[in-house]
Amino acid sequence: MMPRMGPPSSSKQEPTMFMSFRNPQWPANFINRDNVLDYFCNQGNVFYEMNSCNQQIKMQNITNRSVDECLRNMQGIQYVLWYSQPPLYIVCKQRRNNATNVSPIAYYYVINGSVHQAPDMHTLVQSRLLGALEPLRNAFGEVTNYSRYNTAKGYYWEFKNKPSMKKKEEEKLKKEEDERKLEERSTNFQKARTMMLLNQLFTEMPADEALEKLDVEEEKNPKPEEAPSASAVGEPKFAEPAARATTK
Repeated sequence: MMPRMGPPSSSKQEPTMFMSFRNPQWPANFINRDNVLDYFCNQGNVFYEMNSCNQQIKMQNITNRSVDECLRNMQGIQYVLWYSQPPLYIVCKQRRNNATNVSPIAYYYVINGSVHQAPDMHTLVQSRLLGALEPLRNAFGEVTNYSRYNTAKGYYWEFKNKPSMKKKEEEKLKKEEDERKLEERSTNFQKARTMMLLNQLFTEMPADEALEKLDVEEEKNPKPEEAPSASAVGEPKFAEPAARATTK
């Protein structure tokens, strides 16, 4: 009699793309090329499978051969160090079919003691498309505000209080042209040379000494006092002649 099979499990596997692992017992500065696989192959790591070839090597406690040599002669899920540039290490999860044929499954990067899963091509393209759809949606929403319909004209665009793109480009070109002309008037060497000469002149002839010399010269050679003008003293006023009486 065949055993009765139960219903398939409905529980879905949690996505590991947004998960991470960190072992607080390992300081991040202790991780190097030789022990990064030992750090990764931890039972608490959500990315590590306990039925992998690495776990079998750990359980058998094989010490007379290196891990790479042992994995080369085994078949199944394996974890190997793919790239090393401290503090960044990339671990590849692969399925070995034979000694010369392997199929990569996923990549994980270890940086400063934190393990993260690298995104696959599907996730990367999906993220880029979602990021591009939002600006397109906003652009279409903005364009529909300027769409008009008339029974005689049909559909047409009406842009009010919006400068045209051609006018914006002309203003931008004019501004760049003005800035370029200002830059062409003098080179950096001329500017630096002029500032150096001005600083040298201010050092040799400070403004305070020039004012003191001017005051001394005024004291030695005072200006002659000018005679008061008639307008200041006051001009004499004469009485106007009285009008003659008319006789018959």
